[in-house]
Amino acid sequence: MNGDFESAGSAFTDDTVPQSVFNAMKDLPWILSSEDARAIALNLVENLGGATVDASGVSASAIPIDLSFGCGDAVLPSAPEHSVARMLLELYLPPFVIAVRRMLQLQGEIERNLDDASIDSLTKLSNRRMTSRALGRLQVGEVVLMIDLDHFKSINDSLGHLAGDEVLRAFGHAIHLTLRGRDFAGRYGGEEFVVVLPVNSEPEPFLERLRGMWTQVRPHDITFSAGISVVGAVATTALADSDAAMYRAKNAGRNRWEWATTEAHSDTPPVFRSVRGVREAAQFVAYSRLEVPEGHQDQIDRAFKDRLGAVDAWPGFIALEVWADTRHPTQYSMVSWWTSAELFQDYMKSIDHRRSHDRIPKGDQRPKAIEFVRFRMVSQ
Repeated sequence: MNGDFESAGSAFTDDTVPQSVFNAMKDLPWILSSEDARAIALNLVENLGGATVDASGVSASAIPIDLSFGCGDAVLPSAPEHSVARMLLELYLPPFVIAVRRMLQLQGEIERNLDDASIDSLTKLSNRRMTSRALGRLQVGEVVLMIDLDHFKSINDSLGHLAGDEVLRAFGHAIHLTLRGRDFAGRYGGEEFVVVLPVNSEPEPFLERLRGMWTQVRPHDITFSAGISVVGAVATTALADSDAAMYRAKNAGRNRWEWATTEAHSDTPPVFRSVRGVREAAQFVAYSRLEVPEGHQDQIDRAFKDRLGAVDAWPGFIALEVWADTRHPTQYSMVSWWTSAELFQDYMKSIDHRRSHDRIPKGDQRPKAIEFVRFRMVSQ
């Protein structure tokens, strides 16, 4: 940071740099978007005694440094000529803006690398690694579809692999157009695809929509078959069940789908909702005890609910429980259940986890961790 100030020709020493500048620089590692960068920059301008003006207007007091970082309309810092505020803005904003741009560039590279590591380059669906993670966090009542393109090998054999790639690319696009809300889809391998639908979903209407979409966009006259299973108490069997059902659909003539169990042929698929069933997949539990400043329990309750929404889609996550201590009204216990310690560690190191902390109140409202313990499954 000091090098940036010195390169800008600063006449100030470290001892005379305003605290607000140091605070803004400390916030840089937490920037996740242009919106974050804009908010920090505008706050810094205010703390240095300046104001901001719309760049579309004419203002003699404006300094030509755009602080929008591409988020919304361009905005410029402003302060009267020869004022202390203007001197501070002209001195510290240029190196700060350079640092912000570097951070946004780095963030973009991180996001691109994450995409490369998780997205199948041909279909743009989740790749095998991410699909396996999603299957590792299945919950009771979710629906697993195994989908396979019919006679796909004949496309490669008669028209070549480029034509086969074109079919896979188009089918990935058709799935994208069919997905809704919290649906998950990934390429499992070759011409096989996995879709996971939330609890209480109706898979047959989904497959009907996919069939209609595929008929519109497919580059060659090729169909698909699918198997359907509902996740029961032993989640690890769901994929094998849907795979077996898919092969039954193939043997029954293709271009159709089959349920994994006879009970599931009814209009409403069976949903098994037992706490024990959900927990059976857990191999790792993280426990923490928190002290909440008195009078701020309501804010913490809302923050915990928001945090659950942030972690809910993470691979390996099963459930999050938050308990208020009846003996100590300011103490809470938080327990999260995971399919493995490795996936829990992945989450703890992730940007998503960092973002979840943004939902926790700051300052005198912020809870303090009293205890943190991790457990691994030994027996059940």
